[in-house]
Amino acid sequence: MVASTVLALANSRAVDVYVKYADMLVGRDKACRLGQYFARLLAYLVGQQVARQGKTAGRIEWLATLAKIQQALATTRKVMRSGKFVNFAQLAIRALAAQSGGGDEVVWVLGVVHKLGMCVFMAADTLGLLGTTLALIRLRDPARITRIAQRGWMYALAAQALSALYQLRTVAIRSADLRRVRSHVEKTGDAMGDRECTTEEHALSVQRTTLSRQLAMSVLDLTIPVKGLGVLPLHEGLVALAGTATSLMGAQDVLAKAAA
Repeated sequence: MVASTVLALANSRAVDVYVKYADMLVGRDKACRLGQYFARLLAYLVGQQVARQGKTAGRIEWLATLAKIQQALATTRKVMRSGKFVNFAQLAIRALAAQSGGGDEVVWVLGVVHKLGMCVFMAADTLGLLGTTLALIRLRDPARITRIAQRGWMYALAAQALSALYQLRTVAIRSADLRRVRSHVEKTGDAMGDRECTTEEHALSVQRTTLSRQLAMSVLDLTIPVKGLGVLPLHEGLVALAGTATSLMGAQDVLAKAAA
């Protein structure tokens, strides 16, 4: 009885999806990121409670624990993505060599900027890991390396957000054209044209949803380097909440792939 129950549990779909999710590096990274920013959000809320009601031993202990969680998960994520700048460098070089590949040049340029920004971010992040966390190399100005990493990330996210916004505009134009075609098809009673319009409408709907989600994630994530660089005096609670939200969205995306 117990053996059959354990076997059924081991072969269940939930466990299968979990194993697939945990087997992916990006899945583990998203889980760590969610824990990191949720701990940051909790630290902000506890800090607000301290500001209103004063310090207690329990609250101080909570803040120390949350700070340790943030640091541990941040370090873990840096180790997991160390060296990934080579991947983004390769993607940027290939994109530049393609010379837009006959597609939309605006999307191409913004895509190249995104990849180059991520390359700078990952390279500086790896350098900071080696010099600050692991102390394997000596850095003259670790704070400057951190600023370079955040600038690279900020430019990459800004380019990604602009690309999504631009493509949403293109989708809106195509949708308007399709509505006119649909009106003509309905007047003429063209059954094949009606099926083609339905297929195109579905494709545009999926594209619009994907781009809208990407735009939301890019804008929310943009608050993190913007605050870190002091570009805007953003609220700590807002930044922590934004990071938690995008981490959850990213984890959901990976989970959907694991469940497919």
